[in-house]
Amino acid sequence: MKCLKPPPPTRKPRHKRIVALCGDTQVGLWMVRCLSRRGLEVYAVCRSPQGLSAHSRYAAGAWMLTPNAAPQQLVDELHALAVELDAGSIMPISEGYHATLIAQREQFEPDIHLFSPARQQFDKATNKDYMQSLCRELGVPVAKGATLDKLIADGGESLRFPLVLRTSRQNDKSTQWAPWKAAYARDKNELLKLHDQVASLADNVVVQEYHPGVEDHVQILMHQNQPFMVGEYIGEHHMPLAGGVTVQRVSCRHERLIHDAVRLLQAIGWDGIAGVQFHYDTETNQYIFLEINPRFIGGLPTVIMAGFEAPFLLWQSWFEPEKMSPTTYQLGLRTRILGGDANWMIGMVRGDELPPGQKRLHRCSAAARFLFNCGPWTKDDVFLLGDLKPFWVDCHNMVRRLGAKSFDIIGQA
Repeated sequence: MKCLKPPPPTRKPRHKRIVALCGDTQVGLWMVRCLSRRGLEVYAVCRSPQGLSAHSRYAAGAWMLTPNAAPQQLVDELHALAVELDAGSIMPISEGYHATLIAQREQFEPDIHLFSPARQQFDKATNKDYMQSLCRELGVPVAKGATLDKLIADGGESLRFPLVLRTSRQNDKSTQWAPWKAAYARDKNELLKLHDQVASLADNVVVQEYHPGVEDHVQILMHQNQPFMVGEYIGEHHMPLAGGVTVQRVSCRHERLIHDAVRLLQAIGWDGIAGVQFHYDTETNQYIFLEINPRFIGGLPTVIMAGFEAPFLLWQSWFEPEKMSPTTYQLGLRTRILGGDANWMIGMVRGDELPPGQKRLHRCSAAARFLFNCGPWTKDDVFLLGDLKPFWVDCHNMVRRLGAKSFDIIGQA
């Protein structure tokens, strides 16, 4: 592990020193900012020298992971760093990091606390097949679906087109992932073509009837089996356009979705932070469950700027539970990833695939919308007047990625 920014002589108590396994993106940057501004000494661990957190004044020190390190090497390096810094905890940002650390939890705890969920709850939350069954059991709206291998075996006649396909067990290292985050089949011929692409892993691909709407994300901190605080937003722009990460969002609150999100997390005994994702039709007020993300969600900058300091409250839930206090959550706050939104505009102009039924904006309208949101009424995910260097690094990274058809938001490629 390479040191990018040496730490100063430490002054904080051990329990207030935290290793943030934050990756390179704005999600990890805001985790570091949030924790540091609340008086913690935060040591950022990035994936490259361009990691935004490494350039933040809020990081007490910064390190780069060894490229392509095997899981055990990653665990050993993190453990050695935490011991060297005498840190009291480690907070990961992505599912892949959670999965690696959960498998080796005994190497850290009880001396170094891992802010990762319990193995059983993590496996349930990340198994789409299991969560679909749980939704049906609890009466939570969910799309009718089947695994791709079973659907093809019955001739593809049991579901109504159009269909959406996604990887099911995304953290099962013994299986492969589909080459797309989401793919659509508007008829049987398109379904058969997609099956040809993933025939060897068809049992790990969930196929569901497509329902129109926008992506709605609910970030929840569960504490003692109750929702301590909730932050919600709707994704306005995505990259890729056909089903990718949200690159422009607006904070909101829909009680029915929150109620069902809490029911699902309580049903699997969840404790800690999680994101529950729905498809929400703003015209009909109908929604369906999509998935649980066992981590900070990609719109964490929106959630924090709107008032839900999720990383700090998660830290408090273990070290200072008696001091936890919910805050007001601002509705209607719009934020975006500048580079991701630029690629959304480019995708609209060049005619990238859209979800079924979604209308394409005219190239002039797409450009006008992008430029309109350069105004102060839309916050940038990275720009912060008192912490400018990450923004300049992000601008440099944006130029390199301009025109890309995919976008990494969590920090794990």
